[in-house]
Amino acid sequence: MKKIYSIIICILWALCSCQDEEAVFDVKMPSEGVSFYPIAGGAVMHYKLPADENVYNIQLCYQDAFGQEIIRTGSYACDSLIIIGFNEAQKGVKGYVTLCDRNNVESEKLEVTFDTKDSGPVTFINNLKIGPGWGKGFTLSYELKEDVSGMAHVFYIGEDPISKKTDTILIKSFALTKGEVTLRDTFKQERESYDIVVRTEDFRGYMIKEKIWSNITPRAVERLMPKMMEFQDPEGLSIEDPVFKLGKEYLFDGDTKGEKCLGKETGADFYTFLAGPMAISTPENPDKPLFVIDMKEEKMPAEVRLYGMLAVRSDWPWGPGGYYPEPNKYGKIWTSCYPSKLPSSVTLFGSNSIDGNATWEKIVHFEQGRDIINEDRWCARCNHLDYRQYAIYDTDKLALTPPAYLSLLCPADGNKYRYLKVVVNDVFMNPDEGFESAEIGANYDKYVTLNELEIYTAKD
Repeated sequence: MKKIYSIIICILWALCSCQDEEAVFDVKMPSEGVSFYPIAGGAVMHYKLPADENVYNIQLCYQDAFGQEIIRTGSYACDSLIIIGFNEAQKGVKGYVTLCDRNNVESEKLEVTFDTKDSGPVTFINNLKIGPGWGKGFTLSYELKEDVSGMAHVFYIGEDPISKKTDTILIKSFALTKGEVTLRDTFKQERESYDIVVRTEDFRGYMIKEKIWSNITPRAVERLMPKMMEFQDPEGLSIEDPVFKLGKEYLFDGDTKGEKCLGKETGADFYTFLAGPMAISTPENPDKPLFVIDMKEEKMPAEVRLYGMLAVRSDWPWGPGGYYPEPNKYGKIWTSCYPSKLPSSVTLFGSNSIDGNATWEKIVHFEQGRDIINEDRWCARCNHLDYRQYAIYDTDKLALTPPAYLSLLCPADGNKYRYLKVVVNDVFMNPDEGFESAEIGANYDKYVTLNELEIYTAKD
């Protein structure tokens, strides 16, 4: 009996072997039915399937940049497929095209070749520019003209805080995006110069390329003291009222948080800068200045800081001026809502001439959506409406609370200017949506308030 079973098994094996040898789909893909063109990190294969009802799909088999076998499959539902898995551009990559029936039986192989372009991570690092920033900062800029995929990781050579040994310290990671991008960041440790390491990876998690930028030395900055500059108000927007403590002088009194207003009730003492009405730019006058600063000599601007007053008044949440029976003539301007007078969009310009033919060059632009939630605003801590979270009633809490300011950070490789022009393009909406639809809290006349102004320039 055992001998009979052995014979049967041998016969079945022989039959299966014969069938496997004969299992070849007899419809072959013609060479003129496929074409290729390179793209970032691979290529696109266009195909036209033969008009045979037994053809179920088409397959392309090739090896990627890491030597792994990749199979890409297409069907009648499309006329192309994407070839992936390459980094640096290649020419004449070999592959094999087969047709398959519904039982996944393949046809004879058609040998093909195709070219590829540099992948996004490779193009990124080849075009990446890194330069010094201000203080402990640096700038990173690149331009990608096509949609790409991949990640970049930025490190610097520093000291590991635990082992105290030299190591690569991660600064940030980000996804690559199409377009012209400039990023600014700061180093976490103080050094005279820095070595920056950038590594890229593809969407499959493979590290693609690494490059080092050595001896990046940030530029030193210094604050321009008030006596070294002159405030100019060409549009006459500043409200100068010594009785109610309003005027340009309060932009330069050193009060970055609102300490002078701490604990004061609704009344005459505002100790701040207020401009208006219509202190913002308009379509007819897009470069309308809130004010101009004369730095007395040509300097390279590093940063301009526009401060808001923290929620320090004891009459919060009603705010300066209140909206009950008016305690002062500015009640209708403040309309119980300080944040709706703070700028959401600002542009900084520079020039070396102030006459009628002055040529103003755009230096930097800052913008946040005027209706974004309060927590995402640069001036979130200025919101007196949410008094339980932001209100400050004593000097101890004020000392522990950081100031709130809008930063206009200028390029470290920019030009020198004598004059700086600040243009406010828009102000925030009332952070309390319940007030915005009514007169309470709205700022229809587009007044602008700031509590302090600081200017930093390159240190000679």
